[in-house]
Amino acid sequence: MKRLFLIVFVLAVAVSTQAQTSCTLPCVLVNGDTLGLVKMPKMYIFPPMKFHTKEEVQRYKKLVRDVKKVYPYSQIAKNTFNEIQNIMDSLPNNKQRKKYIKAKEDELVDRYAKELVSLTVRQGEILSKLVERELNKNAYDLIKELRGSVAATMWQGVAKMFGESLKNTYDAKGEDLLIERIVLQIEQGMI
Repeated sequence: MKRLFLIVFVLAVAVSTQAQTSCTLPCVLVNGDTLGLVKMPKMYIFPPMKFHTKEEVQRYKKLVRDVKKVYPYSQIAKNTFNEIQNIMDSLPNNKQRKKYIKAKEDELVDRYAKELVSLTVRQGEILSKLVERELNKNAYDLIKELRGSVAATMWQGVAKMFGESLKNTYDAKGEDLLIERIVLQIEQGMI
């Protein structure tokens, strides 16, 4: 009986070790030990938020909601801008570039206008800051680069009517510290 048990045990171990798949990792030898090298994404650890009043809690929750709503649009803007830049570099003259920009603008308006029009002024301001965060250019400079000075000045005037500016800058270590914290948490899948 013991012998049968031993044979079954050895067969089970042999089968289970063959069923395992192997994976090759880069490694390094440290003091005779082989350590696998695995690239991990950058992780940010934030201290818990401290609020003194219920109003502060509500303002923070509203900011989280607003950033979560507009963050995907900032990613779309980044990808679209990069695509436009790549294609613009391949176009031979200004006439074709302007034609391409106009067609791309019409496509984006058809696709996103309803959603973007429904944003609040605050959400629009956050979106403008997040676009600058992604592209290292404020909204005014982007419009100026793609559509020209006249269009940039016109849209700056529209923004001024709402008490905003397209020339606002993104300050991740100062005024926009909470927005940066929320974005990093979104990117890590924490919220």
